[in-house]
Amino acid sequence: MPDALLGAYQATFTFSVAAIALLASPGPATLALAASGAAYGMQRSIEFFVGITLGLVVAMALVATGLYVVLHSFPVLATALTVISIVYIVWLAYRIGTAPPLNDEQSLVTPGWGAGFVLGAANIKAYAAFAALLGSFTLGTTPAWEQAAKAFICLLVCVVFDFLWLFAGSRMRMLFIHPTWSRRLNVSFAILMLATLAWSFTLTQ
Repeated sequence: MPDALLGAYQATFTFSVAAIALLASPGPATLALAASGAAYGMQRSIEFFVGITLGLVVAMALVATGLYVVLHSFPVLATALTVISIVYIVWLAYRIGTAPPLNDEQSLVTPGWGAGFVLGAANIKAYAAFAALLGSFTLGTTPAWEQAAKAFICLLVCVVFDFLWLFAGSRMRMLFIHPTWSRRLNVSFAILMLATLAWSFTLTQ
């Protein structure tokens, strides 16, 4: 029994490390959170953060239940969903890249939970990561507990590290207020979002 328990602990640790590597690495959602934190601050970006988290829960549920595979068994539907997600992320990157310099006195229109939800649910990188994590790892426990444990770890990693991306971006807020650095950082975030989008797309091929 101790050996089995030790094996389960080791498998859980390995899975957790893999989840951090796949879900906490730069991607469209994490970079959007950093950009939102830098542009609008922590408090004004919380709804965006909550929306992304809810969207990721939906994405994970689609993968865990097999619905994502079913949807992609219909080529036209799969292509339409992919195009929608790409267009939305490109649009968001454009909004960030062309955003004007900000100052604390401006009345800002910040992205809400709805925008975050769409970004989380349309995150190509997240689907690829969830598919790899939920389908390729075994924790050595009962099937029902294993799926629940893996889903909980994935959700915990998303919440903790997405919040850290948001926090890190908020620490850069003063740079966004400066006109020159604002333009450079906005464009840099937009380019990085597009680059990670292109990389994420290759993961699904």
